[in-house]
Amino acid sequence: MDPVPASQSAGQISADGQFRWDGQQWVPLGAGHRVPTPWTRPMQLAAAGVLAVSAVVGVISALVFYNHDAVVRALHAQGTPIPAGTTEDTLVNITIGFAIAFAIGVGIIELVAAIGSYLAWRWVFWPVLVICGLTAIGALLGLFAFGRADASPAGITGLVIAELIDLAGAAIFVWMLVGLIRYGPWAMKRPGT
Repeated sequence: MDPVPASQSAGQISADGQFRWDGQQWVPLGAGHRVPTPWTRPMQLAAAGVLAVSAVVGVISALVFYNHDAVVRALHAQGTPIPAGTTEDTLVNITIGFAIAFAIGVGIIELVAAIGSYLAWRWVFWPVLVICGLTAIGALLGLFAFGRADASPAGITGLVIAELIDLAGAAIFVWMLVGLIRYGPWAMKRPGT
């Protein structure tokens, strides 16, 4: 153990990254201990913000854009056949119910991930990385949706809103991936490195 200079302050990490000075003695750090970098908190806040906005906008979009007329228009544009033994209204109502339930389910997952990011839960890094990765894929697929905007109940307005949010999620994904490779989860590095 290195001797402690007079200038040593509580909370300081030893040069080897294995101990923390508590003001009186060196205390061993727990396994997997990491320290924040300048990227850590901004990354957590950006992820929390994008996920929260995505959750709220997703639910509102489903409630606003998935109405009877919009779904009927989209079904006709897609050429969706009506299954035997059912009516168009039944298919429309099932589609609307499924779309809203799906948006609420995804919104809840995104809100939990946003709260975890804001509260700096270390374990939530991995689910957030996956969610942002899926939004990056959604951003790519969204570009193709513009070619058939009439086949979407959300129309061009809803597609633009979804694409902007997906692009923000894709940017967070890239940032998180670079931070992971460079430092570790949430761009936190091992002490002493």
